[in-house]
Amino acid sequence: QLSQFWYSDETASCLANEVVVAAGSGGRIACVSAPSVYQKLKEQDGNDFSVCILEYDRRFSVYGEEFVFYDYNDPLNLPENLLPHSFDIVIADPPYLSEECLQKTAETIKYLTKGKILLCTG
Repeated sequence: QLSQFWYSDETASCLANEVVVAAGSGGRIACVSAPSVYQKLKEQDGNDFSVCILEYDRRFSVYGEEFVFYDYNDPLNLPENLLPHSFDIVIADPPYLSEECLQKTAETIKYLTKGKILLCTG
């Protein structure tokens, strides 16, 4: 019952490139419900940045410590190692087009980001 919205390769690559530039040298990037962008980031030479994926779909747990189970219904139920304001940029694509989903996802974004946000939504 899990259906992911996948960007085209071109769009995912463009978004991945933008967040790398925004994160800066040695930057930390959080992908909240944006698995196709995360995968494009993993394809890049990640020596200059680190990335974390927050995702409901546990199939992404194959990425090990970079994977964080995320349910927007409980926006601040995050592991202790995800410290407040510890990511240079957060890219997010809330899973539903509803005010409630966007508000709850925004709580997560505000908690994680140092200030830079790239929000994608239909």
